[in-house]
Amino acid sequence: MKKTIFISTCTLILLSVIAKAASFFIRILLARGMSTEAMSLYSLVSPTMLILITIAQMGIPAAISKVMAQNDRYQKPLFSALLFTIVTTVATVVLFAVFIPFLSTLLFHDAAIDQILYAILPLIPLVALSGLCKGYLLGKRHHLLSTSSQIIEEAARIAFLLFTFQRVHTFDPYQMAALAMFSISIGEFASAIYMMLCMHLSFSSLKAFPHAVPTLKKEHYDQVLQISIPMTSSRFIGSFTSFLEPLLMLALIKESMHAAMIEAYGIINGYLLPLLTMPSFLTITLSNMLLPAFTYRLYRHDTQNAKKLCVMILGTCLLIGSGCAIICFLFPSQLLQLFYHQSLGAKTLKHLAIPFILYALQPPLTSLLHALSCSRQAMWDTILGSLLRLFCVCFLSPFFQADVLSIGLCAGMCLTTLLHAIRLFGRFLHHEQGSFLPKA
Repeated sequence: MKKTIFISTCTLILLSVIAKAASFFIRILLARGMSTEAMSLYSLVSPTMLILITIAQMGIPAAISKVMAQNDRYQKPLFSALLFTIVTTVATVVLFAVFIPFLSTLLFHDAAIDQILYAILPLIPLVALSGLCKGYLLGKRHHLLSTSSQIIEEAARIAFLLFTFQRVHTFDPYQMAALAMFSISIGEFASAIYMMLCMHLSFSSLKAFPHAVPTLKKEHYDQVLQISIPMTSSRFIGSFTSFLEPLLMLALIKESMHAAMIEAYGIINGYLLPLLTMPSFLTITLSNMLLPAFTYRLYRHDTQNAKKLCVMILGTCLLIGSGCAIICFLFPSQLLQLFYHQSLGAKTLKHLAIPFILYALQPPLTSLLHALSCSRQAMWDTILGSLLRLFCVCFLSPFFQADVLSIGLCAGMCLTTLLHAIRLFGRFLHHEQGSFLPKA
């Protein structure tokens, strides 16, 4: 039994490594295949895509997997989740399609951006469908199939980009950015088809859905929404902050500075952040491996060993983050040249490298706070960090111009991480009863 669990865990980690490597390869492919202007436009619109995905999914995939794990009679809640997803997806697509002209002219101050926004439309229903499939597979405990679908998604997107980039030499930056955005839909489509084939859905089970809709009751929706809505909150905060940042940036500076700010935004989000956040994959994987052992000791009041394990998790993550930060600090131009065949943003990468050591601690700190039943406090830390980031963009843009993006990014990230750390170490200082779990 233990050997089977170990093999499954190692396989999952290996598949996750392959998926992450494929995702980073797509970043390299986009950076080399598109001009800096096209990458900047793609990065500028990406937060809009992320918030639409968050709204369309509404945490339903995670809710489905949890409901299926908790209850054997999950068919009615599953149908209620499917109906809720159909309604939210249709509403999101229609409203977004209507407001695209207003978004491009009033908020992005560039009517030509509408073609990139229109490229997001097919993604909304596809990501909702793939989310439902993924939630179902996780609920059935088919973790390998769910993780494999990520590799299928990235592989389909890579194949599409390699095929199209060789044949679109006459495209302007707006068309190239729209093509890159549409490639995400291709990946989601391939992933959804793969998962649906793995689910072996029969026609009779699909036919049962219309007949089941009138029999659904409020409690069936509540079972799903009571899980999905809290899970969506922290993700929505991050997506909404990212969505507001470029809009506020463009609204609060002179029109003559728009091009320079959009280019700086694209360099940071398109080129630098993938390098700076690269250790997060290892830190998340390590956290996921060690946290079950931490939780086991914690809830059995083995406080001393829980502390040691906590220090080991954080220390290892800090070591990984420090190694990556030192490389980025010492060889910024060489790294950018190696991966992207250009060295734009080398100075900014060097300045951001040392502060981003703290970013490696954020995933384990968040997971440890969740294990200590401090999810609400962790969410407030995220909100405060997001507000500080927006504050910097709002009030410092006229003074620091393009540099305000780096300042806001570092300030928000450092505040969130430090607040997480203060809360965690506060638990260490107040465990008079032999446990640092919150009191009931």
